[in-house]
Amino acid sequence: MLEAVFTTLLVLVAVGVLAFTGLTWKKLYQGQR
Repeated sequence: MLEAVFTTLLVLVAVGVLAFTGLTWKKLYQGQR
């Protein structure tokens, strides 16, 4: 049970980081043009 919760948290963190990186890269790319 604890392992499932930890895995879910890990996935959520990974998705959050990817989304944040994507948004930041998109803003930088738009600002460059």
